[in-house]
Amino acid sequence: MLNEERKFRILEALSLRGRVLSSELVAELNVSEDTIRRDLKDLALAGSIKRVHGGALPVGQVPFSYEKRQKESIGEKSAIAKRAAALISPGQVVFIDGGTTTALVASFLPKDLKATFITYSLPTAIALTEQSNCHVRLLGGRVVKELLLTMGPGLLKEIEAIQADLTLVSVECIHEEFGATVSHPDDALVKSAFIKQSAETAILAGSEKFGKVAPYRIAWLNEVASIITDTAIDTKRLKACKKAGGSIVVV
Repeated sequence: MLNEERKFRILEALSLRGRVLSSELVAELNVSEDTIRRDLKDLALAGSIKRVHGGALPVGQVPFSYEKRQKESIGEKSAIAKRAAALISPGQVVFIDGGTTTALVASFLPKDLKATFITYSLPTAIALTEQSNCHVRLLGGRVVKELLLTMGPGLLKEIEAIQADLTLVSVECIHEEFGATVSHPDDALVKSAFIKQSAETAILAGSEKFGKVAPYRIAWLNEVASIITDTAIDTKRLKACKKAGGSIVVV
């Protein structure tokens, strides 16, 4: 079997099963463990899979460009954002991150709501300022152009001085075994800091993000109050996440 054909078969199996084991691939493709190990390494370097102990998982293919992400799954994102907005009570201090779904939360807030939002996202800060009467604080740092986020060492110190009531955070991947993960290391640090300094956390994640994994974990599923997703979530994946301790809210 040719190298490229073998890798295609691996990706095909991963797509169908959601996870592949090296031992299974050795038997199915009738090749050595070393060959499968090299194939998985090549696929991981190409960004096609995420290697884990004993095999591989699908990797989250989330475009970093904010503009591109903004145009995807608008209906599902709006439903999730609307449910998240309902979690916010008057007088609360809320951390909110730079996801395109979290940015939509502003459009579902009551006009008379009095709350404080703290973010490191330029689009989220603008949306909250334009669409609500809430107080908005933009954390400082250098601007990461592709993400439209402010980041830097001083930002984490700012977060450590705040005790929030609620965190609304988006992720790239949700997996029952590996938790909530993202692919940008600095973004992971900020999200983790938000969660640590907050009394309660809700993760906003579309159904397409389940069953995948990215390099940097921000939380285990049982460490957050709720994970809000859309109705297209796979039933087996939903059950697996609930079994792992995740409180899944489907909207």
